[in-house]
Amino acid sequence: MDNSSLSNALTQHRRRRRRRGPVARLKRQLRRFNYTIIVVVFVSVAAFLVMGTLLLTISTRNQVEDSQDNLERVLSDVSRKPGADLTLADFDRLQASVRDLNNTITNAQRLTRFLRPFAFLNAEWETYFEALDVAQELALSANDMLAGIEPTLRYLSEGTEDERVELQLSSAERSVELLRLGQGRFLNARNRLQTAQGKIDDFRLAEVSPNLLVTVDRLIRYHRDLQDINDLLLDAPELLTVALGLETPQTYLVLSQNSDELRPSGGYISTYGWIDVQNGRIAGYDYAAATAESPNPPPASLAAAVDVPDWWFSYPQPLYAAWDGSWHADFPSTAEMAAWYYNSGDNFQAPVDGVIAIDMVGFGYLLEGLESVSVPGYDLVVTPDNFRELVYEIRASNVAGEESPHKAFLAALYKQILTDWQQPETDSLVMRQAMFRALQEKHIMIYFVGDRAHLNAAVDQLGWSGHQKSGTERDYLMVADANQGSKSNRSVVRQLVYDVEIMPDGTLDSRVTVDYDFPQYLAEADPAVQPAHYSTLNYHNLLQVFVPANSTLTGQDNLRFDPQIVRMESHTDFVARVRVDFNSSTRIQLAYTTPELVESFGPYRRYELLIQKQPGTQNELASVQLRLPPGADVIHTSPAVAASYTLDQPVLEFQLEMFEDQSIVVLYTD
Repeated sequence: MDNSSLSNALTQHRRRRRRRGPVARLKRQLRRFNYTIIVVVFVSVAAFLVMGTLLLTISTRNQVEDSQDNLERVLSDVSRKPGADLTLADFDRLQASVRDLNNTITNAQRLTRFLRPFAFLNAEWETYFEALDVAQELALSANDMLAGIEPTLRYLSEGTEDERVELQLSSAERSVELLRLGQGRFLNARNRLQTAQGKIDDFRLAEVSPNLLVTVDRLIRYHRDLQDINDLLLDAPELLTVALGLETPQTYLVLSQNSDELRPSGGYISTYGWIDVQNGRIAGYDYAAATAESPNPPPASLAAAVDVPDWWFSYPQPLYAAWDGSWHADFPSTAEMAAWYYNSGDNFQAPVDGVIAIDMVGFGYLLEGLESVSVPGYDLVVTPDNFRELVYEIRASNVAGEESPHKAFLAALYKQILTDWQQPETDSLVMRQAMFRALQEKHIMIYFVGDRAHLNAAVDQLGWSGHQKSGTERDYLMVADANQGSKSNRSVVRQLVYDVEIMPDGTLDSRVTVDYDFPQYLAEADPAVQPAHYSTLNYHNLLQVFVPANSTLTGQDNLRFDPQIVRMESHTDFVARVRVDFNSSTRIQLAYTTPELVESFGPYRRYELLIQKQPGTQNELASVQLRLPPGADVIHTSPAVAASYTLDQPVLEFQLEMFEDQSIVVLYTD
């Protein structure tokens, strides 16, 4: 066999071996294999993984939301208690709920960790994981705050019944020391909140579901609330040190507002006084009737410093406008003017460091805490039930040669209230409950004079400042009365109805209705509505309706003259004179349009309304009817709607009780 034949034979032999080898057999099997099975198996596995991922994501989200709901229930329960009713049990429940939420979030992060590298594939997953991170930062910041304040709360509850948290003036210095001890945890909380804010700023909400959008909105509101609380805790040592005179004695001007004769930020100043506070104790105080000569007015040369609006009350002496309660619905502005008037008149204890206002409702609450007060020199026992009756009986007596006898009586009464308040036998818990209630309802308000903006900000966060909020970045409404010549406000019932339609471009078409009722049955039972106390029985009122800045009046009903329009940086103010006849009712309407106030929130829209309560008023009702653009779908509302309809467009109704300021937030689709 020649070489060529031998080579061919070897080649054929190797080919026959390769065809019988394992690689060759595998290739022949793969050629016969049905690739459809591979595709089906792959799709099935992928579907299983996707469904498992969705179920896991939904499960962890539900667990986190359940923990959030539990925390909200605890917060709601605690927040409904007056500040004086808080106990260590409340604190422990709150702390346990925060820890439970943090543990739930940590578990959710652990279970979904393997999905995070693939989050970019799905906007919903990506936002959910980012929301988990924000939620954990918020939970950890809340835990830091609670840890920082725990030593103070446990100290304040030592030896008290039911472990109740009680801030005694005598314990102020130690409380400040313990709050300073917790500053490290409050600073940690601030850092966590800053981290959370950075993550919130990075949210991409264009393709997320409505449910997740509601969760994100919830987190943003939590962040804002926690930021306010932590700022307050950081400022608390200085606030208490200054307010209670722990380092430098403080003198406060006290304005006693007669809320039976309303002014925009409370009431007519019928009496006034001063209080010295030193080392957490009241070191001195006095009260006097407010008259044209008391307190001493500023020199006439300073009259130009008081710029009285042309629509406000006229005075023989314009200087007095700075003392009379002022035209401002913002109490800090009124307090600043009153302090200027008092200090410029070189009155006793001037210059003052702060201003405290308390109206007749607030004094009534304090009387409830004391139950009764014996007034020196009058042989009278004053109770919450006869308080106003005695005041107006003495006012009507008009003793010959005595100017404003009721003001002298009120000054003596208020001095005795302060005296009795400090007695050891006084039930401090009941008094604190009364004080907290008055503060929350704007019957007591506090303002620091001078360069103390951060302290006033802290008081504002507590809701004790009477500050008028801005009307530039949301819908806004505040109605303020100024009584002209009577004491009838307790018998005049005021209700608000607000109808607003959201236009497609985010502007608002709004209408405010102010209903007044002056019924005979209320007036007959009111000691203030008697001939000795008014120049005219009918209710004459200078009405101010504050709405968003740069709003345009489009119509009015039942006003004799068109309202005067006062444009300010933060509001538009419609000013009108209104008369409500005795035993009748009056209905005033103002229609207007606003600039664009509805904001985009991801692919959705967010509407927010703030209605502020006028200081000095008692509870009044406010009804809001909100009409969304045609075709809109509601995602979430806070608070819950009282009723909803779908006519030519969705209609939502809310019923609010104005014990304090109220907000409405609505998320919807276009």
